[in-house]
Amino acid sequence: MSFIFNFGIPGLMEVLPPEMRARFDAIGAVKRYHHKQHIQSRGDRTAGFSVIKSGSVVFGKSDREGRFITTAVLEAGQCYGEFTVFGGLPRTHDGYAEGETVISHLSKAQFDQLLLDEPTLAAPIISLLTVRLHHMLEWVDDLRRYPLKYRLGKALLSMVKGSGDAFIAATQSALADLMGVSRVAVAQVLADYKALGFVATEYGGVRVLDRGGLRAWLQGFETIDPVVPTTPLFTDAAL
Repeated sequence: MSFIFNFGIPGLMEVLPPEMRARFDAIGAVKRYHHKQHIQSRGDRTAGFSVIKSGSVVFGKSDREGRFITTAVLEAGQCYGEFTVFGGLPRTHDGYAEGETVISHLSKAQFDQLLLDEPTLAAPIISLLTVRLHHMLEWVDDLRRYPLKYRLGKALLSMVKGSGDAFIAATQSALADLMGVSRVAVAQVLADYKALGFVATEYGGVRVLDRGGLRAWLQGFETIDPVVPTTPLFTDAAL
């Protein structure tokens, strides 16, 4: 798995001024992880805020039978741990490194002090977390409202949003785990997309050939009007 699935949301480091990014670097404890190395477990009660400096982190949940279903894949610049520092919650997801990964970890005490020292930091963090919540609620609604042929296409567009390269390095099995369905179901939907000229399946992944066509086709499934974001901080990149 080497694709990024972050709902098309930019990382916190992208919207902070250089001096604020430097504060994170100065305070955090930097740790390096090898490919597939364990980072955190669901249920862990270690409170802290983390920023991915390089590489990426796969988050998901493993059931009692050992099946791991991916929830998100965050890349460099993204942050996590907000549930533990703001809500006092345990870690809700398992996490492991995808590729060689470097993460800066701040303890809750360090993070709380940073917010006291730099109160202007609260605004971008709150905006980021609010946008994340918005996209997660949309994801849940899509899951209840629309078929796989809509949800998979929307996910593929999210993965290539803002990218010049429309190739997604995700196997059909990885996409199936992400969507919570069988590989056969994903293969059938991809075959439908291929017949319509939207995608091509290649070794190790999927290439989106017609982003505009796929997006227009997906709109035919929508039964509610989309909500257009108004915040200037996190704007959608053009498809």
